[in-house]
Amino acid sequence: MDKIRTVNVLLIGESRHSFSFCLSPLAEVGCECHFAESLQEIVHILGRAKVDIVLSLNTQQSLAELTGLLAGSCSSMFHRLPVEEGCWWMPVLRNGESCLGAAAFRSNEFIRVFAEIVRVMTADAAARRPAAT
Repeated sequence: MDKIRTVNVLLIGESRHSFSFCLSPLAEVGCECHFAESLQEIVHILGRAKVDIVLSLNTQQSLAELTGLLAGSCSSMFHRLPVEEGCWWMPVLRNGESCLGAAAFRSNEFIRVFAEIVRVMTADAAARRPAAT
């Protein structure tokens, strides 16, 4: 039986606790989460794991700094922007290419968008697997 491809997600924020809102949904769709609080931790994780998706809550790292680290990769990145009521998820990179200026998603929309991104990644990986003989 083939193993379903694991989607690696890098969560950048001030603490693991700041991601408590999304850990269960990420696990449900088959994601392995890596946490980073500093630029040093981000560089360390990127050096040892292929990261598919980056979710940033971090206001300490500039988006330019983060996109510089991920440019040319196959990673997609979203940055959470707090607003008066809730937040918006802003697309920053799509498959390693800048997509700043693309429409942002409200939290309830982002859940569906994120699930679709993961579904496509796992479906693409399954389609590329050689057929059993």
